[in-house]
Amino acid sequence: VGRGTIDGNGQNGDWWRDFQSFPASRPRVIFLNHTQNVTLHGVTVKNGPSWHIHPFFSQNFSMLDCFVTAPKDSPNTDGIDPESCDGVDIIGCRFSVGDDCVAVKSGKIDMARKYQTPADHHTVRSCLMEFGHGAVTLGSELAAGIRNLSVTNCYFHATDRGLRIKTRRGRGKDSVIDNVLFDNIRMDKVLTPIVINMWYNCCDPDRYSEYVWCRDPLPVDDRTPHLGSFAFRNMECTGAEVAACYIDGLPESPIDQVELENITVDFAADAKPGKPSMRNQNEDRCRLGLYLDNVKRVRVKNVKLSGVEGRALTAEHCPDVAAEDFEER
Repeated sequence: VGRGTIDGNGQNGDWWRDFQSFPASRPRVIFLNHTQNVTLHGVTVKNGPSWHIHPFFSQNFSMLDCFVTAPKDSPNTDGIDPESCDGVDIIGCRFSVGDDCVAVKSGKIDMARKYQTPADHHTVRSCLMEFGHGAVTLGSELAAGIRNLSVTNCYFHATDRGLRIKTRRGRGKDSVIDNVLFDNIRMDKVLTPIVINMWYNCCDPDRYSEYVWCRDPLPVDDRTPHLGSFAFRNMECTGAEVAACYIDGLPESPIDQVELENITVDFAADAKPGKPSMRNQNEDRCRLGLYLDNVKRVRVKNVKLSGVEGRALTAEHCPDVAAEDFEER
């Protein structure tokens, strides 16, 4: 507890400049391994060689009124990555980093098979996220699943993506995300506010393989992930550029349900093209509206888009789509 600073000194040495050549993982600033009832309150954590805070198989971790910061071009300097934890509260914190601000994880498939410990009961509330690749991210290492998570009353500024879910074939049958709520969120200059990507192509040796990128339905087996129900509500987004919402499920494992309610997205007048998600063979988009592919049930209510190029709503391989009070200006 206190107003002190823990400085990882990632700017010294080769931690950022030559980050891909190390034979072992670069160190975290704070690593909490199998802990219970730990609170971090008021502290500044900065310049991590890689992730700043990494609670690992821990219970009842609270992060309150903290500031996590690193240059926006520093590689893999995630703010906090709770992994296979139960009971995580991130409240009243500010993040300004070079990768995901908050990234909830539960391990890759080998760890998940061995320990079967999902991420459970996570709350992110009243936080400011700046820069970085994603403001709040789930995955991609989520092979044991993520459940019972809420993100509310937050402000995202100038991140590449706002609410970001990423998984891929190979994460496994226990890689289930369900009961996730995003509510009362303000975004400004976030390139793509909402992304759900089941084709994530980073972090693994087979990232460019046909198994990962093939758009045909493949057999469902013990490597196939599943995404359940997601609710995005009461969001105001200004200065978007790439897409309002980009949701891309697997043909053999469609996302169960997506609800979009009380959302406005205004695109920047000088919007530039970019890739809404990290997947193989993806193409640049600009001012793309709501794009959904392979979602079983879609509900759109009181959603307003301004400055869209092309169709405001694209729903491919979505058998049950309902839109009410949906406007394009």
